[in-house]
Amino acid sequence: MALINYDIDFTKMITELLPVTLRKPIRIAWLRAALIPLRSLHNNFLAFRTGIMNDIIWNGQTIKLQNLLVLRFGAGIVITNNNNSLDGSFVGDSADISSYVGDGSDVQNYIDTTYTVSLYNFTVSVPSSITFTMSDMVALINKYHLFNVTFNIVIV
Repeated sequence: MALINYDIDFTKMITELLPVTLRKPIRIAWLRAALIPLRSLHNNFLAFRTGIMNDIIWNGQTIKLQNLLVLRFGAGIVITNNNNSLDGSFVGDSADISSYVGDGSDVQNYIDTTYTVSLYNFTVSVPSSITFTMSDMVALINKYHLFNVTFNIVIV
């Protein structure tokens, strides 16, 4: 399973790190064989990360809060944790967010262009068939969510 942020092309890494005069096929093959334990460790890391990301998406707070909202407002409410949300406090307004990820030309080479920052730690998706008062739902979520965790309510 290839993950964009953690994928390593070992053959490309070997050839780019070797000087041009040492890029013989037998040397590249030998180095690839020498890196088999590292490749195995990397695959174990990717499997571990996938498992951890599943735990992050469904944690105890998400399940409890989702069940509470379903009991109070109706079936179909789903909470989704955003893995790429801003961690901690962010000082500024929404205009500052656009420049948060690498505006300078020196930074753009090192940041994945597909990475987007989410302003919210989790999103509450509410079906349009449910009739509710937005202020009641916001008050209930504010009562039970963790401190310094932001959320967004989306009607789908």
